[in-house]
Amino acid sequence: MVARVIKRILPYNFKNLFVRNSKPKIYIYPNLHGIGLGLFVFLCFLISVFYENNSGLLISIIIFFIFFISIFISHQNINNLSVNFLNEYLLEAESNNFIKFNIINNSNERKLNIDIDFEDRNLINLNFDNRVTSQSIGYQKSTRGIYLLGKITLKSIYPFGIIRTKINYPQKTKLFFYPQALKPTEDLLQKFEINISNKHDEFDGIDDYKKGDSGSKIAWKKSTIKDKKYVKTFNTLENSKLIILDLNAYKHLDFEILLNYSVYILNYFFRNKKNLTFKHNDKIISLTENKESLDQILKYLSDVKK
Repeated sequence: MVARVIKRILPYNFKNLFVRNSKPKIYIYPNLHGIGLGLFVFLCFLISVFYENNSGLLISIIIFFIFFISIFISHQNINNLSVNFLNEYLLEAESNNFIKFNIINNSNERKLNIDIDFEDRNLINLNFDNRVTSQSIGYQKSTRGIYLLGKITLKSIYPFGIIRTKINYPQKTKLFFYPQALKPTEDLLQKFEINISNKHDEFDGIDDYKKGDSGSKIAWKKSTIKDKKYVKTFNTLENSKLIILDLNAYKHLDFEILLNYSVYILNYFFRNKKNLTFKHNDKIISLTENKESLDQILKYLSDVKK
């Protein structure tokens, strides 16, 4: 018999006994008004006991019933709400940033009078009529680095204002604050040909004139001889150059200032759809027209060491 019991127990997964529910806990407790009302109920109960006063007992029962209804409705009002953030956000240091997130109502019931707190400061009070409600948080850091998003709390004192309910949502969301973009020195602007029109085009040959070709490129000498319009063609040297932003080449500059200049240069090249190779120590990243390549470099700059 013992062997039969052991045989039944062995396949059982005991890990399930220790798996904690990932859903945040709902905390229910009276606020100051609730505590005052509770003391009044206790006083009425004492009067009803010592003085055999049925009125005090009736008042106690009624107020106890109000407490019970408040707890039940408050729990239902804040239950089935969830907060949805991205896993990470890329933000600029020393700038006003906004972190967007969604509050999802996973039930068909309307949620009333919900306070949203972030890092112990109240953001807004809302009624949730829709399934998904989008909100944003103003967030600013004075220095670059990688931070964790603070705690989000949903609170409610609905319906009678005597019972408070709340849910804490501790976040694992990472915030990558990259250096603020600063306009580089004139030497760097010229070196990377920023805001400078590139007129150094290389003559490539002569081709037949096509409708829409610029009149300034017409090869008049050949057009006169052949009695037909021809245009000069050029190759732009800018597209053929390999441009490298190597942080190791600017050791004479303060490293933090160099990072500020680098962000400006990177943004300029990305906006103008110009390729660039970023280099620092053993790290080499190619900047292309793909936004992910820019984000990869900016994340690296958010926590890079000299």
